[in-house]
Amino acid sequence: MGARAIMAAPVAGGNAPWRGAVDVEGGLLRLTVAGEGPPLILLHGWTLDARMWQPQMADLARDFTLIMPDRRGFGRSSAPPALMREGEDIARIADVLKLDRFSLLGLSQGASVALDTAVMMAGRIDALVVCGAPLPALVERHETLDLAHYQALAAAGDLAAMRADWAQHPLMQACTPAAAEALAVMLADYEGHDLARPSALPDLTRTDAASLAMPLLALAGEHDTPWRRACAAALTAAVPHGSFALVEGAGHVANLDNPARFDALVREFLQAAVLQGPPS
Repeated sequence: MGARAIMAAPVAGGNAPWRGAVDVEGGLLRLTVAGEGPPLILLHGWTLDARMWQPQMADLARDFTLIMPDRRGFGRSSAPPALMREGEDIARIADVLKLDRFSLLGLSQGASVALDTAVMMAGRIDALVVCGAPLPALVERHETLDLAHYQALAAAGDLAAMRADWAQHPLMQACTPAAAEALAVMLADYEGHDLARPSALPDLTRTDAASLAMPLLALAGEHDTPWRRACAAALTAAVPHGSFALVEGAGHVANLDNPARFDALVREFLQAAVLQGPPS
């Protein structure tokens, strides 16, 4: 990695969000930093980017420093897709921003990355929030996501068809007009880099889950798929210090569908976890 670690230093307590980049293996990760308080790194879902956290910038940033990267292969980041490297990316972001400890929040594929990172570097993570995590090693999969079909469409140069097909998937169904518009805008900008260079993370096992000693909040939208809701409940039971909540009036992308309830659940959990310190 080059000598330029970050484009500019964020200003603590500034009113405007700071936007810059961190160099990682293969390129740059673009990120936005907003707010003031205990640091919270937020990881977006598949085909989306850091813009999905705009409602949280308007609320959670009052109490936390929100650090929102475009994950490698997505958004404005130039680093190539590689799910197995994303834990290293998070460590790099934390190191550059001089964060000894931080909390993690991930949604969907971002939740998988958050869990993988927590297994890798549990000693630096104060608390973990995951929403809509796919956990096939904990709950038998009862959900269809035909990645091979999407990869074939992308390989044929028909990203428009891929986006249109994915937009109809249950995981992309919004419960409010504002959420639907936000999803449509981000999906229109999705370029399919990860479909051309597929990668995977190891499934979180029960042994992995049992090793996660930090407080963990497993969320799911009330109208998310039955399998995703079951995964959240199973994860809660599998970790030593787990709690579970449904986000009322929300689908898979619960932070966009019902940001007020999502933010309230996250705030209450993180304030208790960070103030109380590590569980004994």
